[in-house]
Amino acid sequence: MKSKVKYFLLSILLFTLMGNSDNDLPLYKNPKLSVDERVEDLLKRMTLEEKIDMLGGTGFATKPNARLGIPELRMTDGPLGVRMDKSTAFPSGINLAATWNPALVEKIGHALGREVKAHDAHVLLAPCVNIARIPNGGRNFESFGEDPFLASRMAVNYINGLQSEGVAATVKHFAANNQEHERMFVDAQISERALNEIYLPAFKAAVQEANVLCVMNAYNKINGHFASENDYLLNKILKTEWGFTGMVMSDWGAVHSSIPTANGAMDLEMPEGKYLNRDSLFLTIQKGEVKEATIDEKVRRTLRTIFRLGLFEKPSLKDDFKVGTKENREAAFLGTREGIVLLKNQNDILPLNFSKLKSVAVIGPNVAKARTGGGGSSQVDPLEAPSPLEILKQNFGDKVKINYAVGVRLDGESIPVPSKYLSTENGEEGLRGEYFDNMELKGRPVYTRMDKELYFDWGGDSPFKNENWKTDIFSVRWTGKVKAPVSGHFIFDLISDDGVRFWLDDKLVIDHWTDHAPESREYEIQLVAGKEYKIKIEYYENGGGAVCKLGWTLPGEDPMIAAIKAAKQSEVVLLFAGTSAAYESEGFDRQDLVLPKNQDELIEKIASVNKNVIVVINAGSPVLMDKWLGKVKGVVFAWFGGQEMSYALSDVLSGKFNPSGKLPVTFPKRWEDCSAFSTYKKESGITEYSDGIFIGYRHFEHNNIEPLFPFGFGLSYTKFAYANLKLSAKEMSQNEKLTVTFDVKNTGKVDGGEIPQLYIRDVKASVERPVKELKGFSKVMLKPGETKAVTLTVDKAAFSFFDENSKSFITEPGEFEILIGSSSQKIELKDKIVLK
Repeated sequence: MKSKVKYFLLSILLFTLMGNSDNDLPLYKNPKLSVDERVEDLLKRMTLEEKIDMLGGTGFATKPNARLGIPELRMTDGPLGVRMDKSTAFPSGINLAATWNPALVEKIGHALGREVKAHDAHVLLAPCVNIARIPNGGRNFESFGEDPFLASRMAVNYINGLQSEGVAATVKHFAANNQEHERMFVDAQISERALNEIYLPAFKAAVQEANVLCVMNAYNKINGHFASENDYLLNKILKTEWGFTGMVMSDWGAVHSSIPTANGAMDLEMPEGKYLNRDSLFLTIQKGEVKEATIDEKVRRTLRTIFRLGLFEKPSLKDDFKVGTKENREAAFLGTREGIVLLKNQNDILPLNFSKLKSVAVIGPNVAKARTGGGGSSQVDPLEAPSPLEILKQNFGDKVKINYAVGVRLDGESIPVPSKYLSTENGEEGLRGEYFDNMELKGRPVYTRMDKELYFDWGGDSPFKNENWKTDIFSVRWTGKVKAPVSGHFIFDLISDDGVRFWLDDKLVIDHWTDHAPESREYEIQLVAGKEYKIKIEYYENGGGAVCKLGWTLPGEDPMIAAIKAAKQSEVVLLFAGTSAAYESEGFDRQDLVLPKNQDELIEKIASVNKNVIVVINAGSPVLMDKWLGKVKGVVFAWFGGQEMSYALSDVLSGKFNPSGKLPVTFPKRWEDCSAFSTYKKESGITEYSDGIFIGYRHFEHNNIEPLFPFGFGLSYTKFAYANLKLSAKEMSQNEKLTVTFDVKNTGKVDGGEIPQLYIRDVKASVERPVKELKGFSKVMLKPGETKAVTLTVDKAAFSFFDENSKSFITEPGEFEILIGSSSQKIELKDKIVLK
């Protein structure tokens, strides 16, 4: 009996212990508690030193805490795919915006989330939602265009897809980072109305609709204060007005102070705590110059993000996720294809029936290379990225003769200087390379080797992968001689990321000794055949991408002659023009809107010998076409389309897919017509947003300026008709919603997608307002002869504007026009509503 009682009591004890196991854990380790309960418990257990440590990163992660078991939060660039090793290269942000398909963008967000997990990271530093104010902005390709409503819809769906995979999105760059020129310090002087109506809505939607977990502040100043210290943006707007509860991180190196930043509303300094660290803050906090409660709030937000992602229970999200799966590639392909915009199709030259053609010339600097994206931190090393030339040959090479010629070469793409023309002092072939584990070429080189050619792209890695070389911050000195194979005019082309210097016969001829994304510099000189010239090149890399390539153009080389010959021998010309990562990149803006390296001349010369020219353009922003648009029959704008771009283009050119993209930016006839022209680069350190709310199509319509192609424009291989516009009411109160319905019919002979756009015009207002503003859209897929009813709904927010007196959005009663257009310029249907 005693043994039974003893067994019974022991069972009760074990059951009690098992049942109370969660109670024995520190509260912050109990997953059954709420996130905020866990955060507060953990925060109480942290020392001041440990809290300060959480304010600075470790490169691309937060600092872990071994004592308390706080895991690191691992981050990775960027908007176009994961910038770690090889990854799926997704279409650029501007390409996605051109789809006008939020559901598809959400699908791409899912794919991006899976790739983040495959790389064992937790946070994607994306999306980029800065508005395209200037047409030549270096990072326009990363964002969603010129309209805040369109950008908001893209951002919300991108984030929803990404975060539904259990990883964090980071909406950036907050705020008014609308140019790369002087981006580290330029003061964007901008009105409250313009900020709230144009430049903040996409951020607001990311916070309030998509519940984005992270926000990254910009480098620039806004109205006199750096974004990392900007109380109006970070505290008043983001955290108080919008109710953001997540983490605000700096852009890499965007912090400029210790105490002002510590007292402000930015939570995490990246890449490390240069200004927010124990040495700068511990005594300051003890003296009361910075309150510990302020530090607590910063740490609270970082911890909250870690808990929200479940990292205390599962520090790695990798599982069985893989990069470049069929599902991820399919998402990238669909996004690329739907974003391609048909701008001109004279005499229905497109689509091409390759089986009925005998010969096609494929010409241009962008035909033998896939322009997957622009330059800088968004640049992805794709798993594979076949060129348009490869895919056209693969798909149609057995049906038609394909005549290829490059025509012109873009910067950084000249032929590498062959090793047989390079030699060391002792006569060995190549150059002597001395590799240093610092940026200053200091001390003894860690490695010395012979490099046959100087044509390196190490990506995010370093030149060596072994225990003796543990850094991607390094420098190299190459020395030797170069021999001219012929006499004449040579062009040396040196592309680098980061700094580079080039001496020829002891003369410094290229000096670009600064941090920058891949940029090209040229030097022209007369050389004598057989003569040797001393050569020295010094290079440094300050983390991130690492590129150093030396090429040349030989005397008498004129690839344009071969292109003209190919065009003469062909029935149709596909001319692949545009820009590249060397021209559109983080760190600098384009110098102008002209197609670089004499491409206008190439197009004109080709059009003069062949009357069936179709120009296909890869670029991240508008280009000028005035010199040749009237001389060619077709223009296709394919953006930077990621690794699946060539497959998508093949489908569009052949008619396997009917293009349905529409422009998310206005294409001007000239740069001088744009809203920012009068103030951009006019004063060092300052950009005055004198255009206010009138940017993009708002500016063109307000000033009655004719664009080259309007916002929202895009052709199809079929035709569409609009009819039967109906409003749910002729009058509405401000707490009601308006339902707008109408029909769209495919009146052509092939399947097609149309994007009807809803604009609203305030007939009479107390302040100056745009002629009209986009407030709704839908993408409709239709078979030949098919009609579909489209329904769009708007509320009072669609009729409102920001009032600087009340510091809020207000809606004035009165008459408004409801406009349904196939673009911002072509209005198909209209009606009126009275707002009471």
